Amino acid sequence: MSKKFYKKIGIFFFVLAAGAILFIVFQSLSQNSSSQKTEVIFLDVGQGDAILIQKDRMQILIDGGRGQEILDRLGEFMPMGDKNIEFMVATHPDEDHMGGLVKVLENYEVGQILESGIACDKDFCGEWDELIVENNIFVLDAKMGQEIQFGEDVDIWVLYPFENLSEKEFKNTNDASLILKAVVEGRKYLLTGDTEAKIEEELLRSNLDLDVDILKVSHHGSKNATSAAFLQAVTPEKAVISVGENSYGHPTEEVLTRLKNMNIETFRTDEVGGVKF
Repeated sequence: MSKKFYKKIGIFFFVLAAGAILFIVFQSLSQNSSSQKTEVIFLDVGQGDAILIQKDRMQILIDGGRGQEILDRLGEFMPMGDKNIEFMVATHPDEDHMGGLVKVLENYEVGQILESGIACDKDFCGEWDELIVENNIFVLDAKMGQEIQFGEDVDIWVLYPFENLSEKEFKNTNDASLILKAVVEGRKYLLTGDTEAKIEEELLRSNLDLDVDILKVSHHGSKNATSAAFLQAVTPEKAVISVGENSYGHPTEEVLTRLKNMNIETFRTDEVGGVKF
């Protein structure tokens, strides 16, 4: 074959290699550019809760759904190759909130954990405790007044529980669910876990500032939460319901009607997938 032929082949592979390199660089730059914004993402993990707050290559993960699905969602939204989560919150030991966090501990490096600390004899709680010890992760039991600062743009406060619940037993674990207020670049969020009406009433009597822009509707839209009085105190412009296929009737018509009557724009993860602000 002629030298001209080999020269053409050489040019072809050079262009191909250069194109591949430019594609990789573009992907990297696109990833870095998009990650500059602070994002609050209500992940679609089916019938469960999972919320990712992300700034650059730093993350806070609040709950993780029931199982393996959280790993797929984190893979979608976290920067390529990032296997570190700086801060994790487990609102309460129900499998549809905490089960997936066990999977996260198995697959990611986690810096610190905030949890309710209540007694739990479920199998996934045993796995959770073992992984924390194995990976030497610092764990803090939540109580009102604690603050998590995440760079310059994110502040998270614990509103409930009012006291340390470490090793206390609860027949209804929803009564120990953490309630968090987050301010992200000036926008206020209320993250309610599976809080029910009994705790909502205690929160209303506390005279805490509950006014926010966005409400994570409690307990997947259960009729036992998100009362009219609570909504009037919170006055959100938008609401997110984390929900999937279920046999509980979530979200209930009662809650959907309350939200509609107050002109609160509502997003459901079973209808629109993940919701990102």
